[in-house]
Amino acid sequence: MKVELHRHLDISLRLETLLELAQERGLEGQSSSLAGFRDKVVLHSPLQDLDSVLDRFRLLQQVLDRPEVLERVAYETVHDCAREGTTAVELRFSPSFVCELNGLSWNDILDGFESGMRRALRDLPLMQAGLICIASRNYGVDSAARTVEFYLQNRTRFIGLDLAGNEQDFPCRMFEEAFRPAREAGAQVTIHAGEATGPESIWEAIEFLGARRIGHGVSSILDGQLLEYLSEKSICLEMCPTSNWLTRAVKSREEHPLPQLLRAGVPVTINTDDPTIFGVTLPSEFEICRDRMGLTDLEIETCHAHAVRASFLKFSTQ
Repeated sequence: MKVELHRHLDISLRLETLLELAQERGLEGQSSSLAGFRDKVVLHSPLQDLDSVLDRFRLLQQVLDRPEVLERVAYETVHDCAREGTTAVELRFSPSFVCELNGLSWNDILDGFESGMRRALRDLPLMQAGLICIASRNYGVDSAARTVEFYLQNRTRFIGLDLAGNEQDFPCRMFEEAFRPAREAGAQVTIHAGEATGPESIWEAIEFLGARRIGHGVSSILDGQLLEYLSEKSICLEMCPTSNWLTRAVKSREEHPLPQLLRAGVPVTINTDDPTIFGVTLPSEFEICRDRMGLTDLEIETCHAHAVRASFLKFSTQ
């Protein structure tokens, strides 16, 4: 069974779809050829920092402007995952991010994404998928509190809750009160942490926000006590090797700490993060882990097993 835990639905558009939508809207500077468009959208080498990468997301915000577009994106994404050999995928999105440039209601956003996902699942009876709601740090504490409220109002439609965005300026501890209602309700929480900051961000995600999983968690390698805790408590790291290289969380994919973490007993999984921008698939990420990072076939199977156990979806094998 192959499960992907960390994939942003709002940054999972097919390039062909993104180009079509951009041309329909007359967005300036977009190449008429797919090859030229790919060169403008997909990263091939690291940018200055994570915020520089986040700036590239604006084009996606500009085209995610109608519920029927969101429905199409979710439908195509689930089919793409199935074609890659994935049997279950957790798709996360930020309603604040999606609506920032278009004024869509959060209910319309959820309806669109959920409708597309459900339609794809009807086509693919052996596939499973679920939605995770993201509170975006960059929009502030009040927005995060509203996101938590939205998640709780629609809890039967989401499988989990996340916090993502600028870790340095918006540390986890700022959002303790915003996330408290979710913690009290027993929400399944995954938090982006330890990607652009040190291991203290991961500790805060666990202590203040109740994280059961950590998105990225690259800097955990710097804290031996944290590694022991993650292993002991089975707190899973959702690692994204190419993403971590392109955002400069690591110097190179060869130097990624994933193998060390896995061999230290930390539950590690392998994921794509933002396929549109990073130009990756789940099979290509596993190939990188094998060829560039030295994972054995058995270790890759171990990562698959960790993903099944840590998933917020429910499987008959669990």
